[in-house]
Amino acid sequence: MKKACTTSAGALRTRLSGSIIRYQVGFSLIEMMIAMALGLLLLLVISTVFVSSRQTFREQEDNARIQENGRFALEILGRSIKQAGHVEVPFNDFKVAFEGTAITGTNGGTGVADTLTIQYEGVANVDQDCEGALVDVTGRLIQNHFNLDAVNAELQCTGVISDTPAAPGAPPTGSVLLENVEDLQLLYGVDTDANQSVDQYVASPADWNQVLAVRLCVLVRSDKTNIVPAGTNYFDCTNTSVANAADRRMRRAFSATYNLRNRIHSLP
Repeated sequence: MKKACTTSAGALRTRLSGSIIRYQVGFSLIEMMIAMALGLLLLLVISTVFVSSRQTFREQEDNARIQENGRFALEILGRSIKQAGHVEVPFNDFKVAFEGTAITGTNGGTGVADTLTIQYEGVANVDQDCEGALVDVTGRLIQNHFNLDAVNAELQCTGVISDTPAAPGAPPTGSVLLENVEDLQLLYGVDTDANQSVDQYVASPADWNQVLAVRLCVLVRSDKTNIVPAGTNYFDCTNTSVANAADRRMRRAFSATYNLRNRIHSLP
């Protein structure tokens, strides 16, 4: 009876040992290939999602930068335009007429940037030109000359504070106000019948004293390349659809119209 029990225990150990050996057998070649294929597929999906998310982030980031730069350009130019012809009346004197040249400019033509020159009187230690220089004597003229460096896509400005500012030189000249600006176009609203209302917008006014408003447009591009798909079009400052350049930068035109406040009176 005791021997029979021993035999049964030995048989049990043999069966258990066989079971353990059977469970320790590794993956087959087919199973490994299937696992590797599934892993590669998972990596491909993750990589695709990452690349797509990264591209979307780049587009959103550059679009935000373009909008910021466009608003900044309009703000700087618009503020100067609205101050054109401002007269700072002293307390101990009487003066109503502006003695400088409120506004002048050049028409660059199709595909060539324009220039804009603004003059107005400033207050000492308060007003400053576009390069940051403060007016030293109240009533002196501030002259801001805006132009574009087309080669480097930079909006530039030369600021001069003087009783009789000299005519600005040929562009590009001055300090860089904003980068990635490809075009600057200006139209001038003229009042030909002296009724305090703009009659037409022209690129080159015959009489600068008739200018009551300025319609400006700046074309801003993204700093990074390869943002938009190949073959994408954009609208330039003439509202014409243009094929994007090979650099595949994002481009957008910003426009606004500003009145020369110091030429608009309550009565005609």
